[in-house]
Amino acid sequence: MKEFFSKKFDSSLFSTKQIFSMLAPLIIDSFFVCGIGVLTTAMISSSSQESVSAVSLVSPLYMMIHAVYNAVSAGGTVVVAQFKGKGDLEGMKKAAGQLMLVTPLSAIIACTVLVVFADPLVHMLFGGVDETVLQKAEQYLIGIAISMIFLAVYMSGFAVFRGLGETRCCLHLTILINLLHFGASFVFINLMRLDIMGSALSLNLARLVGAGAAMWMLLSPKSILRVKARHIFQLDKKILKEMFRIGIPYGMEQIFMNGGSMLVQIYIAKLGTVSVAANAVANSTFSLLYAAPAAVGTLAITVVGQCIGAGDNGLARRYGKSMMWLCTVLTVVSLVIGLPLMPLILKMYQAPANTVSMIYSVLAIAAVCMPFFWPASNTLPAIMRSAGDASYSSYFSLVTMWVIRVGFGYLLAIPLKLGIQGVWIGMCVEWAIKTLAFRHRFHGEKWLPHKQYL
Repeated sequence: MKEFFSKKFDSSLFSTKQIFSMLAPLIIDSFFVCGIGVLTTAMISSSSQESVSAVSLVSPLYMMIHAVYNAVSAGGTVVVAQFKGKGDLEGMKKAAGQLMLVTPLSAIIACTVLVVFADPLVHMLFGGVDETVLQKAEQYLIGIAISMIFLAVYMSGFAVFRGLGETRCCLHLTILINLLHFGASFVFINLMRLDIMGSALSLNLARLVGAGAAMWMLLSPKSILRVKARHIFQLDKKILKEMFRIGIPYGMEQIFMNGGSMLVQIYIAKLGTVSVAANAVANSTFSLLYAAPAAVGTLAITVVGQCIGAGDNGLARRYGKSMMWLCTVLTVVSLVIGLPLMPLILKMYQAPANTVSMIYSVLAIAAVCMPFFWPASNTLPAIMRSAGDASYSSYFSLVTMWVIRVGFGYLLAIPLKLGIQGVWIGMCVEWAIKTLAFRHRFHGEKWLPHKQYL
């Protein structure tokens, strides 16, 4: 067994022990985020079906804007990882500083747009939904839009630590922000009965504290990098260009994918509040099943990115294959452990019987397809992006999202009357097509860099 793992993960840059010491905090981090998400969604669900429906409707719209600064953050992680592979400390500090400047600025612009246009956006997009749901959706949208500014600062620190492979720092930040979010949610929602506004308030409080902690971890004299003011406010066009070269295609992918998700929510809304609530709860619980394998995609950015920075394309390909294997194994393990626990998890949502039956049916669809198609469709884009090949996976994902998940999903859900089950079948078909395309790309040479950008 030791020989097997050594063959998979040992190299001149990393040892098996290093790989798993980075992976373990990422898995805990991912479970922590998903677990707290499940608990807070359950709290909102216990308030009313209208509240959980409002959150579900607004989430894709919020995520479209979130994608703008998330793209900058993702590009920054790759740049930091490549500087780490080169052993360039000053480059790492400059990249961290540029992230700390550009990411919050993009979030401020996005926040302003959402707050100013919250009412017309909600009524234009979801006009056929019950007025109570629309009012709650507008309140929640404004609340999370404000929290985006704090989240952007937090994410810039998170992106730097991930690029460095300092996953324990990421875990500490995650524990801080999510425990505070959970505790504040319990007080505001369960004790003070603030309903949807309680959820928005808890997000703002948690993200504000998380932003302060991230800034301290990057700027303090005891920090890993000890970033200075000159690294933040002195623009480095070369670093910014590379961040945007990698980040913009990913950002466009996320914007249009969340736009597609929003369209899916619009036609799910036509199926009624029960279907909207069932879809929201199913997505929340499903996140627990992919929490561990999703951590491998994050690890791949660090590992493959540092291989590319070191100029070793062969090692980058080898670790790409190892990450794929690891993701598949963790997917199977997650299903074996997670599926028997689903009845217990779903009890927390206090959902009506007709909602629960819908949830079980869509989770069954996803569970059958997940081991075959989820790992490649979700991990290979991260591997290719870490080598600077951001455009192919992003643009292909856009096409499949709109043609398969939105178009084919609509055909199944509405004309063919399969309801939300049709939406989830469309999602699985999308995974399968992406798997074939991304595997083909990975086995070729085009995803590997042929020149140094930094």
